[in-house]
Amino acid sequence: MTTKPSERIVVFVTPAQKLAITSTADALGVSVSELMRRAVLSFNATSEQVKAASLVDRLRAPKTPDPLNVALRQVAERAAAREARDAALVAKVASKRTLAAEGPNPLAAIEPDTDDVLPQTCDSGDDLGAPDELDEDASFSRRS
Repeated sequence: MTTKPSERIVVFVTPAQKLAITSTADALGVSVSELMRRAVLSFNATSEQVKAASLVDRLRAPKTPDPLNVALRQVAERAAAREARDAALVAKVASKRTLAAEGPNPLAAIEPDTDDVLPQTCDSGDDLGAPDELDEDASFSRRS
């Protein structure tokens, strides 16, 4: 009397690998489990060969973006955008408060210092603000 195996080993394969394994098992007239047991027990490759085969499989695997990395990148981008919006809002509110504290026209309260104003006369003593009677193109002349 033979005893049935009581332990399970789960092996992940691609759909193409599964099709190849089931086709081979059907062609040999054995179950997939029996085929896998015989294949593993007769396998006598060195550990270096196994490592090399694993590397080749990884290199052949399609390069898809890791969903976790994609999700984390999106969360970081959204957080950065939110922080930028918040900073802009804080700056806008601060600017409004500064303008409100200074009054409606902060430059109107500044009176020029009379010592800093240059005289309106030239070296000859002529008043620079007076219209020139000889200049017919003068836009500030009193002539009409």
